[in-house]
Amino acid sequence: MCAAAFCSCSDDPINFSYVQPYFVLDWEDAEALPKQRLSVFINFSSNVRRLDSFSVKNSNYLWNVEAPVLLQAGDRQWAGSVHLEPPVFLNGEAGSFSSGLYEVECVDAAGKSSKGNFSLGYNAALFEAKADDVEKILSGPMKRVAVYSESSELLYFDVEKPEWLSDESVFKSVKNSSFLRRTLTAGNVICFMPKIYKDGEKSDGLE
Repeated sequence: MCAAAFCSCSDDPINFSYVQPYFVLDWEDAEALPKQRLSVFINFSSNVRRLDSFSVKNSNYLWNVEAPVLLQAGDRQWAGSVHLEPPVFLNGEAGSFSSGLYEVECVDAAGKSSKGNFSLGYNAALFEAKADDVEKILSGPMKRVAVYSESSELLYFDVEKPEWLSDESVFKSVKNSSFLRRTLTAGNVICFMPKIYKDGEKSDGLE
């Protein structure tokens, strides 16, 4: 996790403890190069419902999140976005999420704010890699499997169970499953491998 360095912009700002970023790379099939997005979630020490919006910026781009996702689990409170898109510059050129330092600013309904930061790092070779090459590039990745229903509801996300010796055994074990994706995580980089469908067929209506 990435600790946030705070500075207050008022006497009573909304407060947060740290920022958890994930740089997500997504391979649609075995021959494709990955699509990229950034997932950012902020852990709050004050009431998360005071949050109105937040922004993320680096040295050359700014992302504004006007309707953050709010989550609460016990006494832990989070707000964030799972899908910040890569930058598009004024000349229309598409960019990438650069490695380095990013600043987060959280603003409440009264306009009071707090700032923090996180760092993002990755191996740029991933941008030119096909799915089969990812594991060779990452250093000691954590392997998990994500299992979904036909409507793309996440049913299971964790390490594979010892008794899961084949894709078929995964589908038999997870009720209502339709497809799965294996993931490789190293640091704040998470890589989603291509979808594998139950019975080897793509379901209607799924991308």
